[in-house]
Amino acid sequence: MSITSLAAALAARPVPPRTPTKDYADVWLPVTLGTLAVVLVLLGLLALGWRARRRAQAGIPAPAPVPTALYDAEPTLSAEGMHVGTVRGEDRLDRVAVHGLGLRSRAVLEVHDAGTHRGLLVLRPGAANLFIPADDLVEAGLSGGIAGKFVEPGGLVAWGWRLGDVELTSAFRPDRPEDRDRLLAALQTIIDPAPADPAGRAGEGDPR
Repeated sequence: MSITSLAAALAARPVPPRTPTKDYADVWLPVTLGTLAVVLVLLGLLALGWRARRRAQAGIPAPAPVPTALYDAEPTLSAEGMHVGTVRGEDRLDRVAVHGLGLRSRAVLEVHDAGTHRGLLVLRPGAANLFIPADDLVEAGLSGGIAGKFVEPGGLVAWGWRLGDVELTSAFRPDRPEDRDRLLAALQTIIDPAPADPAGRAGEGDPR
């Protein structure tokens, strides 16, 4: 068969109809809009829940301002890491929503064991700094987590403290694991244990 005959035979063969391309525009638009609506509803519910939590915690007083002298003082020990947040009492899920205490943020933890202002200083870029006088610290230990972050057992340094008449617990995750024991030891040196319980309420080293 010559090339001309082959070309003519191929040209004469019927060509199957092409399957039309499916148009999903009518499907994706409702799906996208529905997903967006669900996300907006969830965000709205979270905002409402946070506002309700703030109203319920209106009785928690604001912390006192950080003494300016502390910013120039040399700490006994400092460590960089993550301020995980603060909860009320021993309920690790009851996150504090007022005064920025429950905010999770990068932080530098400084323990001050000398001078007029003995206590714990939490320096938080982008959030209010926090100073807890030694007299308000109740206990310290290692914890596996509170609202805001749950990690391996003993992965957080946690401390119980008083803000007015309210008992709180805060936690910090150091960038370097070796800083956990160092921070815990430094905190325990500035905590005055209750006379009836020389070991403090930390028990086995976990205030949570």
